[in-house]
Order: sequence, then structure tokens, then C-alpha cells
Amino acid sequence: MSYSSTYGLLFQVTLLHNYFLNNGEETFTNMTDDKKEKMLQQFNADAFIAVTPTIETITVLKNYKMVFKKNKTGFGVYVKLKGESDPFIKVPADLNLKFLIKINDYQFENYTNLDFALTQAYLFSNVKPLTEPVSFKYLPKISDNKLISNAYLVSEKTTADLLSTLQPSEQQNVFGVISLSAKGDSSSENIIDDSDKMLSPNFKIHFDNRKTFWRYINRKAKTEIKTKTAKPLTRSGFVEIDPINDLDPSQPAESQYPNPSVKSITKIDSDYYSEIFI
Repeated sequence: MSYSSTYGLLFQVTLLHNYFLNNGEETFTNMTDDKKEKMLQQFNADAFIAVTPTIETITVLKNYKMVFKKNKTGFGVYVKLKGESDPFIKVPADLNLKFLIKINDYQFENYTNLDFALTQAYLFSNVKPLTEPVSFKYLPKISDNKLISNAYLVSEKTTADLLSTLQPSEQQNVFGVISLSAKGDSSSENIIDDSDKMLSPNFKIHFDNRKTFWRYINRKAKTEIKTKTAKPLTRSGFVEIDPINDLDPSQPAESQYPNPSVKSITKIDSDYYSEIFI
């Protein structure tokens, strides 16, 4: 005789990135549902980021008969059920699960609209650490039209506290931490309700693509032309450059200019420049 266990979704985290999902200057958010689906079919978060439970969280998942399951757009945590919807083991109100975010793509910094600091990490959580100010940003939900910004970069003190809870083997190259508790700081942040029922929220980490000034460099002629405004970097689509209105100095109307790759980017003061050699 055989039987199969039934699992219910405790929560999920969706990871998106506009570099992969935008089409030139057309943003993923403004696409039709059909086009969004088409872009998502080509999308895989593993291309740029790796998310794994901490060693401590792996033990907690096992003890509460929970399963961490990855998918193309993130991951979900599932709970073994008895009956149709009751967890086999009650989800405690003080449950906390942590997941490490590490970068897979060495060019991630080039095409992601964030600042990067060696002594600070990004924190995505439904509970504010005591060391963070009241302006702390909570992890958005899938329905929130919010992009990840530098506001999610926590202080050096908070970062040190987070890293101190990890095993030495886990502490290297941590870009960010996802820390989710069964009860958040408000009811809208909860994973379980006051009756201990699973709410199965879908949290979202949506990165924006970087925009850069495009510099066209002719080494032979020793000339340089640049765009007057920053242009988006995307894997798909093409950004048309108007030689007369977009470039400084203006160029003949019949001129054509390519889009840059993400390999050659320079930061000057607070601006980022993509270099294209023509």
C-alpha cells in the first residue's frame, strides 16, 4: 500500500528583474498580459541570483515538515498537511525563516539599478530589526507596484547582526537576506493569521534595470559623442537613438548608433556611462 503526502503553500517569493523582462524602452509593468507571459517564459532568476535557505533554516524546515521548492521566478515554502488545510505540525507564531541571496552573474552590478557596499547587505523582511529606523522598507507583495531600491540596504550594524547568525561557511559574498516571520510587524505582513491559518502570501523582489549615459567613442578620430539623457539597459529589444535630439553634439539625421552591451560601464561622480567604440 502506498500513500502520498499533501503539502500546502505557506508563502512564496517571486524574483523579477527589468533587465531581462523589459523590451527596450517598453517596461514589463506596462506590457499586456500576453506579452508579460511571453517574457516570463524566457526568464529564469537563476541566471543572475541564487537563493538558498540558511543552515539553521534547513533544520527548522525539516523539524516542521516544510519543504523549500525553487521555480523559475523564485521559490515557495510548503507545509505538510493533515486533512485539506491544517498543517501536520502547527506553524508557531515565532517561526522565522532566513534565505541567503548571492549573485550568480558577475555583470549583475552593471545592469542593476542599485548601489553595492562591501559592509552592507540588502534585507527583505516582514519584521523591522531594532537597529533600523522607522523608515525601514518592508518586503513588497506581488500586487505592489514597487521596485527594489537602495532603501532596502540596511546599516552596517544590522548587516553585522545578520551575518553573525550564519555559519562561517555562509558568510562570504552575501548580497542580501530574506528574513520572513510567521507574524509580521502588521497584519498585512503576516504569513499566518490570528487563528494560525496559513495566508499563503506572495512576496516580491523586483529589481530595476540600470540606466546609463551612452558614450560613442571614435579612437581614430579622437571624438566622443554621448546621449543627453540616461538610457535603459535591457537584454531584449532595441532603444532607438535620434541622432539630432538624443546626442551631444547632434549628428546627421541619417546616422545610426548601436545599443551598448553591459560589459563596459564606468561611474563618474554619481552618473554611469556605457562606452561604445565606433
